[in-house]
Amino acid sequence: MRRDRILFLILCFLLASLAINPAIARDLKFGFTPVLGQAEMRAEFEPLTAYLSDAIGQKVTLYIAKDYGDLRTQMEAGNVDIGSFSPFAYVDAVKGGKVRIIAQSIIDGAATYRGIIIARKDSGLKALTDLKGKTFAFVDPKSASGYVYPRAMLMEKGINPDRYFKETIFAGDHNKVIIAVLSKSVDAGATYDKAVVIAKINGVASDDLAIIASTDPIPHDAIVVSTDLDDALAKKIQTALVNMDKTDAGKRVIAQSKKGLSGHVIAQDSTFDIVRRTAKEAGM
Repeated sequence: MRRDRILFLILCFLLASLAINPAIARDLKFGFTPVLGQAEMRAEFEPLTAYLSDAIGQKVTLYIAKDYGDLRTQMEAGNVDIGSFSPFAYVDAVKGGKVRIIAQSIIDGAATYRGIIIARKDSGLKALTDLKGKTFAFVDPKSASGYVYPRAMLMEKGINPDRYFKETIFAGDHNKVIIAVLSKSVDAGATYDKAVVIAKINGVASDDLAIIASTDPIPHDAIVVSTDLDDALAKKIQTALVNMDKTDAGKRVIAQSKKGLSGHVIAQDSTFDIVRRTAKEAGM
């Protein structure tokens, strides 16, 4: 009888612990804004989630957001615990007060990248002034390199993209912008510099593209955790990410990254103030 009572008390304690910190009771989900296509996203980030699972001793699974706004929605609903947000999507998400930044991605050894405007080499389009009355593809309204920064750049030059182009579309991801331009579905489009390189690696004829213009530097993606996540667990995740370029397992992930992942550094919210200022210049 006494042993049964002790076992009952232990069970009650364990259940109470799980209620206090539900992340212990289930796999963690690591979500990413859909910068590339589904296949490319899985090939790129499943090795990272596997590394993180081993590093923190708790299984981490991959979640690819439906669009740039979906990741914020999922994290605020408690369905995703860790998030890799493109810069403007992060600026938008942090307004909700449900996420906090712990790190920033470093790509090809750099903390910044650039948005670019592309057209086919055989199109005869060589400058922004050539794009008047043409069709144009952006990525997503919350994409920094695929919308916010190119829009700000155009407006700085006195070009209002809402009236300058014959038609604009949101393709959904950077691959789709590249394909739309190459297939002549649109005359030109906005993407980011590395996307063209990744497309070539995947067999897309991106050598047929010309870069018409480049934006100012943009901070690389923000890695965040839910504010509901246990502080000790959040610290373990941060440490694993920041130290991945120093471990054999992390170096293997880096070596196979087509995106050019070099590792992560600890980051502050203020790193993305430049994104906020650029969005304001873009009228957003």
